[in-house]
Amino acid sequence: MDTRREPQSERPSHFQHYAPLWRILIGLSIALLVAVFFFSPVVLTAFTTPIAAVGLDPLSTGLVTALFLIASAALTSAMVSRQRLGTVIGAGVTYSLSYVVPFLHQELLPHYDPGGHLEAFNASALVHTISVLLASGLLCAYLGATIGIALGEVLLDPIWQLAQLIWHTRLSSNQAKNQSSAGEKVRQRSSWHLFSAWAGLFTLLGLFLLSSGIGDLLFFSPDVGLHNSPAVATRGTLIADSMASPAFHEQRRSFLVYLPPSYRDAATQKRRYPTLYLLHGSPGSEYDWSRGGKAVQSADTLIGHGEIPELIMIFPDGNGRSGETSEWGNSFDQKQLMENFVALDLVRFIDQKYRTIPTAGYRAIGGFSMGGFGAMNIAVHHPDIFGSVISLAGYYTAEGSIWGQNAAYIQANSPAYVLPVNPHAWKLRIFLGAATKDQPYYADTQQFILELKALHLDYTFDLENGYHNWSIWEAQLYHALIWLQWREAESLTIYHALVKRK
Repeated sequence: MDTRREPQSERPSHFQHYAPLWRILIGLSIALLVAVFFFSPVVLTAFTTPIAAVGLDPLSTGLVTALFLIASAALTSAMVSRQRLGTVIGAGVTYSLSYVVPFLHQELLPHYDPGGHLEAFNASALVHTISVLLASGLLCAYLGATIGIALGEVLLDPIWQLAQLIWHTRLSSNQAKNQSSAGEKVRQRSSWHLFSAWAGLFTLLGLFLLSSGIGDLLFFSPDVGLHNSPAVATRGTLIADSMASPAFHEQRRSFLVYLPPSYRDAATQKRRYPTLYLLHGSPGSEYDWSRGGKAVQSADTLIGHGEIPELIMIFPDGNGRSGETSEWGNSFDQKQLMENFVALDLVRFIDQKYRTIPTAGYRAIGGFSMGGFGAMNIAVHHPDIFGSVISLAGYYTAEGSIWGQNAAYIQANSPAYVLPVNPHAWKLRIFLGAATKDQPYYADTQQFILELKALHLDYTFDLENGYHNWSIWEAQLYHALIWLQWREAESLTIYHALVKRK
């Protein structure tokens, strides 16, 4: 029996046997070093400052910065190491420790609403949010690593190939000796590549599915939905409704309705309520005020603590023709009558279907950004329908393509021009909101205030420190709900007097 041992040179070395693992570890190490540098305070500040200048709140700014940096770190490290798996793991660990863990720690601290009431913590929502954040970070790292490997092949491969060419003669003898075992190695590599390809595919699909909620976190705030309204005895109900609008040639328009806690009680079936119509910004939908602005949560809290009387809130959808904002107005070509839908069709429908107090004194309209403009524009056109108006981060001169090029029509839809020449609108109760770092909306609001002062009109101004974001509008809506000052007993007396008169 031949007991001769295989020559040491013909057997794969220990290093060669674990070469894939070593490559992963090398890629992981490079990724960790690069990612730690990218997430250093100096680099973070350099990227955070211009992003914050756009107007995002601190939480959203931090998320955008972290996702961008994790992709950049993965791209840089993968371009050098050519290791996708190690790069993604290393960059993902740094992203988790630098952003996700501090975010988790912050959200676990007690949170209070604008009135100082302790909010209830939503554990299930936090688990979902953390899953979305982790999946989004890993997906950004994966995409960055993939791009980095492709760039490395273009930019660095020629250099490596030149080095291999220089050492080619030295390596040729070893290649000849290892030809006998090449077939087995190819089969092993093929099996491993097949397994890793399928595993990578399913992992990537999972990351795509888990990160699908990142849009809401970026549009509203990373902490959206993590803290519910403080404990109250009863809560209102948010329902979806729709109507066929004559202003839109009987097209169905959707909206949400908030019904206060006592609305469905058998003991209060004849009770009627004031109404508040809240308009969203652009881009946006009827769900924005309830999700980002916590309108339902604020109403439940204030009603539950006896700080405001119960009310009905309506959240319409203001999206019109594709490719342009509706501005909540009647377009110059009269093909999109969004103002008529809100002021005439929707108000009439709500007053007929729900138990409202159908008077201007107990009907208000408000909004933020485009909705702030729309609320003021509709209010100054219809002071007989809306007695109070809330404009948060609004502007007061018409802008957008729906007004056409007609200067007279633009002025007729600019509250800054309409209010001085419409004395009927001077009876409006006006609540204005702005943020110190929210330009040009802060400047627009200041200019409109000068106009109100020149007309000797009363107004309330709520100035918050911050940007053009939901945390500001949440606080200002909270204050505006208290400002409305609807007196429940008086409202019922007025309504019953109107019924008897009819």
